Amino acid sequence: MSSEKLPVIDIVNRMPKHPTKTYPRRDLGDISHIDMHHSATLTSDYRGLSTIEGFANFHINTHGWAGIGYHYILTPDLKIYKTGYDSQSRWSVGNHNGYTISSLIIGDYSQEEISLDLYNLAIKWINYKKRAYAVPVVNIKGHNEYPGHASNTCPGINMTQFREDVDNEG
Repeated sequence: MSSEKLPVIDIVNRMPKHPTKTYPRRDLGDISHIDMHHSATLTSDYRGLSTIEGFANFHINTHGWAGIGYHYILTPDLKIYKTGYDSQSRWSVGNHNGYTISSLIIGDYSQEEISLDLYNLAIKWINYKKRAYAVPVVNIKGHNEYPGHASNTCPGINMTQFREDVDNEG
């Protein structure tokens, strides 16, 4: 599926931002990984942009981050929101942020099943980003697959199966 057919909506400029902090810039050639997250909130609690802005405010006010910690958010209504520029490191996987593109899927997939439509959208999206940055499929990782993050359940989906599905789609 080409990027023109993917429902990407750029909301970078409307996202809440910390008044003084900014995310560091990076060379796009440094991108070698894609990290996957889930929101750990139920899909039934999703309320559109107010939910996404809430995540940003939480990251700013609770963690002291520059803004939302993800580059892209995939939603239960099958939209992809661009929340950060690929040329910026986002704070989503500790010491690994300098080389990752970060995508969040709304839902708590340790408690609920991801819908087939949303799963397929994630496959298409991640495959698109994989091709854009020549990321090997083995470098598509769940949050809990990065060193120092093994104790969490994020992204709540079977990443071995997900990588296989990305590879088969691509």
